[in-house]
Amino acid sequence: MRSRSGSGVRLDRILFMVEQTICSHQNPITALFANQKDFPGHAWVRDNVYIAQALWALYRAYMKCADFDEDLTKAKELGFTCVKMMQSILECLMRQADKLEQFKKYQRPLDALHSKYAVATKGTVCGDADWGHLQMDAISLYLLTLAQITASGLQVVRNFDEVAFIQNLVYYIETGYRTPDYGVWERGDKTNQGIRELNASSIGMVKAALQALNDVGDLFVDGSRGSVVHVLPDEIEQCSAVLSSMLPRESFSKETDAALLGIISYPAFCVEDPELVAQTRETITHRLLGKYGCRRFMRDGYKTVLEDGSRLYYNKSELQQFEDIECEWPIFLCYLILDAMYSKDDEAVEAYWQQLESVLVLSDKGFRLVPELYVVLREHVSAEKAHPGTQPRVPGGATPFLWAQSLYVIICLLYEGFLLPAELDPLSRRLSVYEKRPPCEVQVTVLAESADVQRELRAHDIHVQRVDEIDPVFTILPASALGHLLEKIGESKKLNLSGRPLDRPIGLLSTSRLYQIGNKFVIFTPQFMDSRRSHLMYDIRILTDEWSSELQYIYASWNSVSISGRPLVVLVITQGMLSTEGLSHFSNIHLNRHMKSTVIGAIKKINTGYLSGARVVMKDLSDFFRTTAVSKMEFRDKKAEEMLRSVAAEKVQFTLLTEDATEAKRSLGEKMASPRGPRTLKRGESVKDRSAYSLIHKASMRHRSIALDSNDADLIQLRLAYKSRPRDLHEMDSPRQSPPLGQKPLGLVKEHSSGELRQQLLKTTRRGAENETAHRDLKTEQIMEMKADDLLDLLNETTVLEEQISIVHCLWMKFGPDYDTELGCQHITVRMLMEEVHTKACEAREWALVRLTAGLLKKQLEELSKAVTHLLVRQKQITVGMASKKEEVITCPKTNEELEKIMNRAYGDDANSFTLAQEIIVYLGSLVRTEPKLFLEMFRLRIGLIIQVLASELARLRNLSGTEAAETLLTVSPFELKSMIFSLLSGRLLEEYAEDGFHYGDTIRETRTGIGSFRRQIEERKSLRKSTRSVGGLDIPKEEDEEDEADEDDFQFGIWLRHRRIDGALNRVPNGFYAILWDTVHKMPHGVKINDTILHWGLTQEMTRKEIKFALEVEEALNRIAEPEYRELVVETLWLLGRLEKLVLLEQPNIPRDRPLDVDHILHVANQIFVNHNKQLETLVLECCASSNPNNTKCDGARSICKHFYDSAPAGEYGTSHYIIRALMQLYS
Repeated sequence: MRSRSGSGVRLDRILFMVEQTICSHQNPITALFANQKDFPGHAWVRDNVYIAQALWALYRAYMKCADFDEDLTKAKELGFTCVKMMQSILECLMRQADKLEQFKKYQRPLDALHSKYAVATKGTVCGDADWGHLQMDAISLYLLTLAQITASGLQVVRNFDEVAFIQNLVYYIETGYRTPDYGVWERGDKTNQGIRELNASSIGMVKAALQALNDVGDLFVDGSRGSVVHVLPDEIEQCSAVLSSMLPRESFSKETDAALLGIISYPAFCVEDPELVAQTRETITHRLLGKYGCRRFMRDGYKTVLEDGSRLYYNKSELQQFEDIECEWPIFLCYLILDAMYSKDDEAVEAYWQQLESVLVLSDKGFRLVPELYVVLREHVSAEKAHPGTQPRVPGGATPFLWAQSLYVIICLLYEGFLLPAELDPLSRRLSVYEKRPPCEVQVTVLAESADVQRELRAHDIHVQRVDEIDPVFTILPASALGHLLEKIGESKKLNLSGRPLDRPIGLLSTSRLYQIGNKFVIFTPQFMDSRRSHLMYDIRILTDEWSSELQYIYASWNSVSISGRPLVVLVITQGMLSTEGLSHFSNIHLNRHMKSTVIGAIKKINTGYLSGARVVMKDLSDFFRTTAVSKMEFRDKKAEEMLRSVAAEKVQFTLLTEDATEAKRSLGEKMASPRGPRTLKRGESVKDRSAYSLIHKASMRHRSIALDSNDADLIQLRLAYKSRPRDLHEMDSPRQSPPLGQKPLGLVKEHSSGELRQQLLKTTRRGAENETAHRDLKTEQIMEMKADDLLDLLNETTVLEEQISIVHCLWMKFGPDYDTELGCQHITVRMLMEEVHTKACEAREWALVRLTAGLLKKQLEELSKAVTHLLVRQKQITVGMASKKEEVITCPKTNEELEKIMNRAYGDDANSFTLAQEIIVYLGSLVRTEPKLFLEMFRLRIGLIIQVLASELARLRNLSGTEAAETLLTVSPFELKSMIFSLLSGRLLEEYAEDGFHYGDTIRETRTGIGSFRRQIEERKSLRKSTRSVGGLDIPKEEDEEDEADEDDFQFGIWLRHRRIDGALNRVPNGFYAILWDTVHKMPHGVKINDTILHWGLTQEMTRKEIKFALEVEEALNRIAEPEYRELVVETLWLLGRLEKLVLLEQPNIPRDRPLDVDHILHVANQIFVNHNKQLETLVLECCASSNPNNTKCDGARSICKHFYDSAPAGEYGTSHYIIRALMQLYS
């Protein structure tokens, strides 16, 4: 008999260790493993998958290093055992196919697949609500391992029903980037109270699984038809974006987590940014690494001696007691060794290997065992807290811990040289962080809808094919058709499984490749090209802006999703994008020309090869055939062509081209050709009809105005201080066309002095209320006396869109949306009439009417749910509703039905705000994806305040009253509204100038402001104030040129006030603000008081310094401040408190120890110091707060703070910081 080589003996020794330490826990029938003494007979999916990885690694080592046939026999046995384990886990999951189907549709936690099963029966071991089963990382880890094992040549999946189930598991996890789960540690939030969170470790594992299944392709390893799993690349990119925004943080309640080691390195390798990988690794080793391993996360009380074992949950106040005594887990030393091996850091490998060797436990048979954790004994707790890392610990939990023992086997195989790191990664996932490919150019094909469109484009030297001219091998379908095809993929009648849910969106990356279905190559147009999705796509500038941003998104994202081939985007130009038909009655010629030039210009930019920084190439469709990415769709039970035809038959409207409303349905005029008798009199010919219409229009207008806040007092607090003369509210009821934004003469209006504006507004409000009360009863009585026939007769007699909408609006309010008008011979309800006038308003691009009708019809933008998700997964919460009344917070992703209920509760009685708020959320969701840096240090976006600020800016720009500003905001086009929001988020102020007299979007001038010299402004004003002060009790009138100069100065003095209003409305804070405030609160025994809300010292006991939950607690207190500029001053004060802690909090003895630190009091003292100082300097403050004249009243600054204090720069000799610091020194020195 031949002697064995030394390496063979060492490998046998490792196998023997596996048999004694791991396989001894295996059930011989099911091949599953159980290891927990507290839960005998329970097999965790995660633990069993890691054991499968260890057996697979040992199998590969024997296949590589076999000396004799007996070695090959051992290899085969290990391979069979590994496959049997994976099949057993799959069978456990397949027994819950009904739960999988329900979870796909509703994402309910109780429908989640279980995370552990019975070792002996493969059945469930506990109820749906008895454990934190929703663990996206466990299912994803299984799929990732399945892909890697399959790529190595072992076949786990045996039949097509299993393929269908795996496909449905892909649908199960693909929403993981927006699905809060219980995480790796199964308890959710670190308080163990069952609160689910978005966990970066789960999202990373989801991304890795999707990428791996996309790469492995065929699960049968033989090219069988229908054995390919389809993964949408957009879901992979979503995971990447969320990970980039979260790492190195794990979740809201955990600053970081050692579980992240598994996603930045083996086994997931899902982070491509080397800097982010290094930052995450450094954060974990710096904050969590100890002598015996890593703590799971900060303030982890699991199995510590201070944990109360009688309950699963923790009291919030007891979390701090676990600090510095958290158990340390040796398993993470295994992860760190694997990470160092894949990084080729030999020095780190040796250091961590020696550290791991020192914490291993020797068994009775001499085997090295990895314990679950190390615990600080009770008698050493005080010393460990005083000097962390100095006290000895003892092993606790299971020994060996099978998850850790499996990783130890893998690192032994690598350390001994039996395997190379690459051999445990056959899909080469590890290379993504090192190999960077340049961005891939985006291929664009522009097609004309018809010959007329083709001729129009040719006239501008743009030569494109028509849709009917492309090669017959190609078929062009809308993105919704792809959704119907995916609904068929993954179907299994035996398992009662359907395919991908239809309500899930089809992303842009998914429609940017060819699909081979039978002998056809199908091209799906991008979803944003479908104008039927929402009224936003009727704004051509929004559409072309979408072209630009989406092509840039493809350019930046394509390589990260590992698709072979180049992306292809097909843009179909319709007649509606170029035609001016339907606009002539409602807009001017300039808008018509501008719309057409916008589309033509965008196509010409694409043709140049660059668009918004993205490299693009524009050719005919056939020219891209050989270079475009292709995905093959096969259906096992049906021929591909039959499947395509069946999907087309199910889709009622399967056309790319938006039908003209006049062809799709009969016009209002046709519907009104009812047997009511011949019309002999036109509206304009009847005084009675004109009077009736005027009454109807006034009633409609009273219900059209947008609610800026809950009452008039709150609207005054908004302080639209840049007004022309106040107008009676009842004057606004008269029918008028909203003036174009550029047509009013520009003028900088002098700021009202010392409460004048407030008094006038209060008088206006009272006068308007009296008029309203005086006329309401009469108007209501008159309208109630009007019969439906009277209103319908008026509707028959007008062809003016606004009049039609006013009449239909009154029918809606008087009779309800389901009232049968009996127009013509059909069943025509008021709702149907409203639908038609809404379509006409969209075609006419009358945005105020569009928003009104959409709000009445409760139309929900298709992009809304996706936009909310984009914001939330990037840790940006949203509030909707009025800031001081019924604001509602959205904290987790919602379904369309849930969002509809929320919007109805917030804006049930305000149709315009219902639509406007949705638009703003959609724009914010788009910007957070393309411009994430705009949202730094913003955790909650308050839509109500953003609407107020937009109206305030319009009031200042256009010299409007509050009501006029609200009405004008409704007339702004979607593109202009998005531009305004982008400018506000960018920290720019909006300025308007009139060149062509019409377009707001073209007349926005963004002005950045630095910290100006307040001193220079004071000196310039001194002489002017002296010359205009009262002489003998009489004011000397100014000359006209002096008034102009004063107006100019008043405008300059409004810059910082506006900045504070905008930043306060956007909830923007300085970088590191929350961590610094945590330090301040931690040093205050009674906390910090803000606006009668106390941030208690106990918050620092519950939450760590950089925990997002603490930031949200702070936001909760700050959001109770109604005035955004006052909120911003409070933020500045808190920021200074933290920055000056050594000066104020440590060295000064007079900090209150018996009560909270009152921030409001500090601000009022600072304001008084400001007023006294400026009184000495004889500045503008003499006209208001510093005036000695008893006839002068205080200015209308929020919270009795001088408006000039709000308007001071933050820094400088005369800045707010100067006076706040003086107030701190005066109070506490």
